[in-house]
Order: sequence, then structure tokens, then C-alpha cells
Amino acid sequence: MYYSWAYLGLALSILVPLYALVRGGPAERSGAVMFLIGWLATALVQKRTFDGIEWGITMVDTATLIGFVILCLWARKVWTVLIAACQLNAVLSHFVPLLAPQFNYVTYITVIGFWGGYGLVTCLAIGTYSHQRDLAGRLS
Repeated sequence: MYYSWAYLGLALSILVPLYALVRGGPAERSGAVMFLIGWLATALVQKRTFDGIEWGITMVDTATLIGFVILCLWARKVWTVLIAACQLNAVLSHFVPLLAPQFNYVTYITVIGFWGGYGLVTCLAIGTYSHQRDLAGRLS
């Protein structure tokens, strides 16, 4: 039961980018690729111990943020602004242990998982749905 949110996140982290790759436009596919690269890179650099800031993940998240900001400037779609904002929140959340050294590890991973996981897949899903809706509107 404790890990059910993680299993849900795993399923969404696979299904939503696949949905964007299959049904999305260029912006949605680019966002899905950036999300998947960041997700896989995070798994590679993760230490799995908590002794402060995880610098490897912070660097991956920062690179992903830069990618989403570039996507935002290129695509000029509302969902790209929101996905960049969610990623910015995730990056800034990495630095909370500097401000509060007694910060709880569970809270740390929950906040980053919320913004850098659920927030990103929600924005990507909304963007892909919006793209499909726009295509349907053009056909009628």
C-alpha cells in the first residue's frame, strides 16, 4: 500500500509518453522524449541514499528544465509553459535541504515526485489531448 503511488507513477511515466509519441504533434513528441530521457537518466544517477542534495539528479533535472524551456519558446503552447514551471519547481525543491537541514527524506522525494513526476505527465497528457482536439476541430 505504501508504494502504490510509486507504482501508479511508474505506469503513468510509461503510458503518457507513449500516448504523446503516438498521438501528439512535434511539440508533444519532443516533450515525451525529453521526459523519458530525464526519467531514465535519473534512474542511472540516483544514489538511493539520502545525505542531502542528490547532485546527479539535480543536474539531470536542470538539463531537463533547460530542454522544456527551449520547447516552451519553440512551440509556444500553454502546456509547455506549465511543464517548464513544474520542472522548475522540481529543480528548486532539490535545494530545500540547504535551507532546512532537518528536512524529512520522505517529504523531499514526495515533493520532487509530485512536481517532477505527476506534474510533468499531467501537462504532457493535457498537451497531447489538446493536440488531438485541435486536429479533430480542423477536420470538421
